[in-house]
Amino acid sequence: MVILENNNVLLKINLDGGSYSDFHLKDQPLNPINWVIKDETQPPFKGHFLCFDRWGPPSEAEKSNGFTHHGEVNSQRWELINHAATSTSNECVMCCTLPMGGLEITRQVSLSGEEPLFFVSEKIRNLNKYGRMFNLVQHVTVAPPFLDRKTLFDNNTEKGFEDKEDGSLHQEEPVLCWPEAVHKDGKVDLRHFQDPWPRVSSFIYNKRETYGWVTASNPTLGVMLGYLWQVEAYPWINFWRSMETGSPVAFGMEFGTTGLHEPFTVVAKKGKIFDRNLYEFIDAQETIEKTFLAFLARIPEDFNGVDNIRLEDSNLVIRERGRTDRNIRYKFKRDYLG
Repeated sequence: MVILENNNVLLKINLDGGSYSDFHLKDQPLNPINWVIKDETQPPFKGHFLCFDRWGPPSEAEKSNGFTHHGEVNSQRWELINHAATSTSNECVMCCTLPMGGLEITRQVSLSGEEPLFFVSEKIRNLNKYGRMFNLVQHVTVAPPFLDRKTLFDNNTEKGFEDKEDGSLHQEEPVLCWPEAVHKDGKVDLRHFQDPWPRVSSFIYNKRETYGWVTASNPTLGVMLGYLWQVEAYPWINFWRSMETGSPVAFGMEFGTTGLHEPFTVVAKKGKIFDRNLYEFIDAQETIEKTFLAFLARIPEDFNGVDNIRLEDSNLVIRERGRTDRNIRYKFKRDYLG
């Protein structure tokens, strides 16, 4: 376990599987990402974990050879290369190799000196002597008590679809637009988790947008969790809903390189949806880097959700829906996100 902390927040990262299992404000010890999978037949998914080298299930042939749901990474022990604390930042570097996939990922996590945010850079290197397809998805999973029927979910997506998860090549109809969708002649408010449908849905970001973002806010408990990244690096976000006896038990906010929850055999045949690639290709011994920013914020009980997130010089500015007088501002290193 690696612990990064400043005066305001604490972040825990597991070396077994590489997941972020705790991220909370010190004066409000509510951990939004406290989810842990109960199914012992699956890899030990928890909190914000990584889907790599794939998102979704293996093919039957791959499964017979030992490949698991969402890839090997969550069953591997990560190597801690460096962990150093300074007056302005608390950082660690960790690395994981996929023995069957032949890929290596090196992750640098930098916690702000004072602000409740952290930055992640991940470098993917192909160790094979041949090029191959892969996917990388940040599977952020929130759970109760932070998650309830009143938790608000916001983003700046363009359009999406329900993942039917049936192996077909024509899953993108009908088109969904956030935040309201029509299902069985009724309307479903996607900003709230009050309906089990859609179990999995995938959305794209407008190519004209530099940054994609997603937030989960619980005004009753006074906490918001958010993420920001470059759309070019992660053009998709996927939402997963899990309910038990009518109550939310998990909600996935999964931004990444794909939006089709299928084995590579299906993903490769489909290729694109909404003119967005469904996988990436990495050449022999090539290295690709991807980054994102995560943050927490205190919010009032009458908070309306997030309208927009933007970067102004060295400031991260979070604007509330319907308000101009309650912006949240954080200072950070602008070169983190390019």
